[in-house]
Amino acid sequence: MAFQYSSAGAPDKHNAAGVRYAGTAHFGPRNAAVNNPLDFAFHDEQSDFYDYLGLPWTFPDGTRVQPEKDRYGDADCSGFQRLVWGYRMGIPLHNTNTEGAGLPRRAYAIAAHGPGRMVIPHTGKQQATDLSALQPGDLVFFAIIKDRPDFIDHCGMYMGLDDQGRHRFYSSRSAANGPTMGDMSGHALLDGTDFYARGFRAARRL
Repeated sequence: MAFQYSSAGAPDKHNAAGVRYAGTAHFGPRNAAVNNPLDFAFHDEQSDFYDYLGLPWTFPDGTRVQPEKDRYGDADCSGFQRLVWGYRMGIPLHNTNTEGAGLPRRAYAIAAHGPGRMVIPHTGKQQATDLSALQPGDLVFFAIIKDRPDFIDHCGMYMGLDDQGRHRFYSSRSAANGPTMGDMSGHALLDGTDFYARGFRAARRL
C-alpha cells in the first residue's frame, strides 16, 4: 500500500466520492528561501495526510483542520505515515504531539507516544546498530539535525533487506520531494555509516 504514493510515480486512485486517496505524493511546497535542491528544507514540511487528500478533517477531540490548497497531494515524513497507517489502515489519529489514542503528528511524538511497542528504544545520541528485532513495516526514527543528535526529526518505514543484504527504509523526504527508498541526499539504509544510518535512533511496531 505504501508504494501507492511513490514520488517516482504512482497511478491515482479515487473513492466513490471522487477523493483521490492514492497516487504520487510529494513532500511539500517549494521553499523559495532555499536554493540547494539537496537541502532538507528545499521543500517545506508541515504537510499532513489531510493536505494530501484535500479534505477538511475533524479529530476525536473536536479539533477541525482545513487543508492548504498549495499542499494538495503533499505529505511530509510523519504525514505520510499518518496517511498510510491512519487514514488507510484505520489507526486512530490525533493532532497533537502529546500522549493520546493513536498516532501523534510529529516524528518525535510518534516515537515517544505512538501505539504499539518500541522494538528499538530511543536511548539518546548513539546510532542504533542492533537491527535483529526489526520486521518489515516497523516505523524507524532518525535524528538528522546536526546540532541535536538526540532529537528525532524524521521517520520512515522499514522495508527489510534489499538485494545487497542491506537494511532499507522508505520515507517521505524533501530532497526526493516525496516518498522514496532511493538514495538521493543520503542512502535509505539503517546499517553502515551513511547519513541516515548514523542518525538512526529507534523503531516502533504499530
